[in-house]
Amino acid sequence: MIVFATKLSAKKAAAGVLLLCAVGLSVGYLMPQAMPEAIAATAEAPGLDMKIKDSADCVQLLESCGWQVDPAPVCEQEVQIPESFDAAYQSYNELQQSQGLDLSEHKGKRAILYTFNVLNHPSGEEGVTANLVVRKKKLIAADICSARTDGFLHGILERPEAQQ
Repeated sequence: MIVFATKLSAKKAAAGVLLLCAVGLSVGYLMPQAMPEAIAATAEAPGLDMKIKDSADCVQLLESCGWQVDPAPVCEQEVQIPESFDAAYQSYNELQQSQGLDLSEHKGKRAILYTFNVLNHPSGEEGVTANLVVRKKKLIAADICSARTDGFLHGILERPEAQQ
């Protein structure tokens, strides 16, 4: 067994810290750079993690996702997320999870539901609404839906093709 003992002085400690910094910078400098296309795609992707304080922030989020909405909300109300999910809520939560959101973390909690009229849905249908569920300034659910009997429901990041 080999033992090396030394007295640690301020000079040796500073030299050690400088050596570690130099190694860290060298590794960072030599790492391959991210592809410019990947950086551009990340910069253009809408952030569902933005802070939402009011309906104006909701409109900004929807517009960043490509949806034109009437800035005056149709509805702004407090809702209660159920303690347990039935099949409909489970299906709705699967839609949310596909967008990177998850309602199951908020079971039994209160949230604010903001509903807006969508003006540019590719279907051309009138009465399409965007629903955003916000808890503690965080988006926890979002969808675009039609109130018709044979209507649709999809995430806010999804852009369906126009119907012929």
